[in-house]
Amino acid sequence: MALAAAQVVDALAARLAPMAAAGLGAGGVKTSRLWPWAEDELPACRVYAADEPVEAVGGMAEPINEHALAVDVQFTVRAVADADDAMHALAEQALPLLFAAPVPYGLRLTGINRNTATEGEAAVAQITLQLGTTFHVNPATPHVFLS
Repeated sequence: MALAAAQVVDALAARLAPMAAAGLGAGGVKTSRLWPWAEDELPACRVYAADEPVEAVGGMAEPINEHALAVDVQFTVRAVADADDAMHALAEQALPLLFAAPVPYGLRLTGINRNTATEGEAAVAQITLQLGTTFHVNPATPHVFLS
C-alpha cells in the first residue's frame, strides 16, 4: 500500500482525467514532480505532494496523526503567444473537476502561482494550483485513512 499522502495525490490526479482525454497534450497528467516533458507533449500536468506538517492529535492509547498535506497541481504550456490565456484556461478547467462534490480530504485552494521556465529545449509557462488537504492516520498504519 502507498502512504496516505500518495493516495491523496493519486485521487486528485484521477479527478483531472477528463482533461487528459481532451485538452492536454500527450504528456497528460503525471504524479511526479520530476517527470520531464518533451515539447510535443505540452500542455501537460503534474500533481505532486509538497509540504506535509503532521500533528499528534490522539492520546497514548490511540495514536492519531493529523496531516495537513499541501498538493501542487502544475500545468505547463509552451510559451507561445497568449501563454497567460492558455495557463488560465487550464486552471479554469481543472478547478471544477478538483472541487466536484464530494470534495475529498477537506480540499481547499490555498494559492495560485504563475511563472515561466525552461523545460528541456522549450520555453514554457506554468500555472500551479496550490491545494491544501487534511486527513488522519495512525502512525503504525500510514496507508490507512482514519478520516
